[in-house]
Amino acid sequence: MKILRVLRFFVGTPLIYLLPSLLGWGLKDIAGYFASAPRLTYGILVGLLGFGVTIQGLIAPEGIRGGAGEKEKRVTRQTVVKIVIILVMYGGLIFLPFADRRELAVWSEAETLRWAGLASVAMGFGLVLWSGIALGRFYSADVTLQPQHRLITTGLYSVLRHPRYLGVLLLTLGLALLYRSWVGLAALLPVLGVVLFRIHDEERLLHRTFAAEWEAYCKRSWRLLPLIY
Repeated sequence: MKILRVLRFFVGTPLIYLLPSLLGWGLKDIAGYFASAPRLTYGILVGLLGFGVTIQGLIAPEGIRGGAGEKEKRVTRQTVVKIVIILVMYGGLIFLPFADRRELAVWSEAETLRWAGLASVAMGFGLVLWSGIALGRFYSADVTLQPQHRLITTGLYSVLRHPRYLGVLLLTLGLALLYRSWVGLAALLPVLGVVLFRIHDEERLLHRTFAAEWEAYCKRSWRLLPLIY
């Protein structure tokens, strides 16, 4: 069973993050996709993420699939938001390379920006992966709480309350730069709005549950960006 889990996580990661981009670019020109050094490096980065997710699947699998949580504490409207985020993510992974190849709403070739985007993607992947490991069984794709939930306030969580959401924003920015997309950059603002809306509901739930402990944690941490917000 453990071997099957390892294979599922290792194979599943490129299916999520690379295959849609190849489909958008066009399977008949895969060589063209990887002809760009930043896009080739993105493929390698997805492979490294797959390795990291595999390790996570062995030591903290709950941080990948997430728990159902307590139904009575689930913020129902955020389930809809979760679905929207997933659809937008897959839409972006398909459309941005599609537009890149066909010169649709893109700026002139600037490889420096592509590399900057790749760096942003790498940081985003890292934050999403690390947060899943740190949260473990307390992670959920929904806004809810697990049985016997406790606050995680160590490591990066000692500074940032929502590093996973920062990772999502960095991924959004990074993919826009990697595929030189004006549409991707324009999408950053509504994605930020959705993330802030989700944070609002999540923090309200945590405050209601942990009260003084949550307030004390908020005083020594930042939501998304240290010293800024």
